[in-house]
Amino acid sequence: MALQLINITKFYKYGKKRQRVIDDLTIKFPSRGMIGIIGQSGTGKSTLLNIIAGIERPCNGQVLIDGHRLNYQQIRMYQRDYISYVYQFYNLVNALTIKENLILITKIKGIDLKQVSGQLEEYCRTLKVVELLERYPDELSGGQKQRIGLVRAFLCNTPILLADEPTGALNDKLSIEVMRLLKRYAKEHLVIVISHNSRLIKQYTKMIVDLDKKKNYYNFSNERYHKYSPIIIKKQPGRLLFYCKRQLKYQFKKIIMMFVSQIFIILAFVLLLSAFNGGWQYLEKKFEEDPLKRVIEVSKNDYINNIFERKEIKKFEKNNKIANVAYKLVFSNGILSSYDEELDVEVYQIFKTKKLDYISGKYPSKENQILINQTTAKKYKLKIGERINFEINDDEYEFTISGIINDHINIGVNLYLEQQYLEEELSDDCLDKTVLIFHSDQVDAVIKEYQKDYLLINLHGDYIDNYRSIFDITRFVIFLFIVISFAISLILISVILKTIFIERKRDTSLLLANGLGKGKAINLFCREAILIGGLIGSAGAILAMGVLRLIELFDLSDYLFNIPRLFVLPKYIFTKYDLYVVLIVIYIIACYLAGLQASLKINRMDISILLKEN
Repeated sequence: MALQLINITKFYKYGKKRQRVIDDLTIKFPSRGMIGIIGQSGTGKSTLLNIIAGIERPCNGQVLIDGHRLNYQQIRMYQRDYISYVYQFYNLVNALTIKENLILITKIKGIDLKQVSGQLEEYCRTLKVVELLERYPDELSGGQKQRIGLVRAFLCNTPILLADEPTGALNDKLSIEVMRLLKRYAKEHLVIVISHNSRLIKQYTKMIVDLDKKKNYYNFSNERYHKYSPIIIKKQPGRLLFYCKRQLKYQFKKIIMMFVSQIFIILAFVLLLSAFNGGWQYLEKKFEEDPLKRVIEVSKNDYINNIFERKEIKKFEKNNKIANVAYKLVFSNGILSSYDEELDVEVYQIFKTKKLDYISGKYPSKENQILINQTTAKKYKLKIGERINFEINDDEYEFTISGIINDHINIGVNLYLEQQYLEEELSDDCLDKTVLIFHSDQVDAVIKEYQKDYLLINLHGDYIDNYRSIFDITRFVIFLFIVISFAISLILISVILKTIFIERKRDTSLLLANGLGKGKAINLFCREAILIGGLIGSAGAILAMGVLRLIELFDLSDYLFNIPRLFVLPKYIFTKYDLYVVLIVIYIIACYLAGLQASLKINRMDISILLKEN
């Protein structure tokens, strides 16, 4: 019985109208031999071939192989094991060389090219295409492409060979050679040839289907191929990694454009994140150097009995969380001056700590020695050892500058002193018994313990809260920038991958028509997308690491921003390099999802139309 078309009808819908192309046609083919299909344009010749190839389904009727109805659930196996096709418009993959085009189809059909190398040489020599094997399809003429299509079909060695205008682009001499090859191939296979040249085709076969005659029954033979089963079990297709690599190379410009944009987004993201993290670490270090970090001002909530007595002070001194207790010294009632210039400064009472950041000098160790910060020294041009006069209640005192410190938190015009290094008369003149000064390494715990009964102020904490508010706003802006940047980058990735897939739809149709499963075709494109994502993430990570290393090596952050080690990556899980791994994984997933979304269009592709496109 071999191949049979039983009562086949095919029509196309255009709105509410139907155009009938094939009407109740029955053809019983032989298992071998050449069948010619002739007729004018529009009579359904190519449609008939597509129905035989499983590319299109009939609207009515049946396709039988050895008496079994064609199983469209397993159509890819049928196309892989039974059908080879010489296309009217060649359908060569432009990204591959001619030899790779031949390898591609043979791999899909599970054929080892080494086993058919002798036939390959013979066909190429006969059709004069040996010198074309290392070229690309764009470099070939139409006739050369058609001859390559013939070699490809012959190598597949399938029971049925379909040829759509195989001599259309050839001269008379080559047309005769091609028909002779088809005739020879037809001795062991069924060859179905479409041609406008009825005179030529009738020279090589008497079995003609003339669609112009509107005859709807042809019976050429009752022979069989072999026992056909709807469940076809044959060799699995070969691996197509070379196809992925070649396609990536072919789309080089688009991929490079995507690479450059994404890599700089990754670099910007890493620099922002590391600068934010390094900036906060820098501030935390400076917080530790704040002379007011461990100082608490304490006053009573009772505004009538607001003086601290000695017994209350002793009670505080017994608390092991408090290192020192002293009355506050107020200098606002006096006048500070240097070289007859009045100084407008804030005076803060501090206690000795090892964490002060000295520009020069040291902590006071003698009577009436004080510290000033960098702002005061710059504004009034003061140096170590210079003296500052203080006048209060007609008494005059003299301070000596023992050290200049960097105060990065409170950068006002500041002066710092400790009560124990002031002469007693000066302390008595400035004493304010309504306010105590605590020195504690456990500021938060002390404030929590006494906040119900007293008013406690830690200026350092107030400054920190302000900085935190600024950093919270900065963090939100950075997060917003990152989200928007990644959203734009993902849209760009999606657009480029969709563009690549659209440009490759005919290539994909060729793979499907030759038996590659839809799932495998989708998987093939997704693998490319994963590879692209991995390469983008890795390249971006390497670039970011290199830039951060250069910044560290040449101390660029110190040179540009006067902040050493500004760019420091945060540690998320195990090391600071976790971020790079996360970025690579994100790009792999993003590209995979974009590739999957694009490749799912395979399910909606009309293969028959795509394969007819010139």
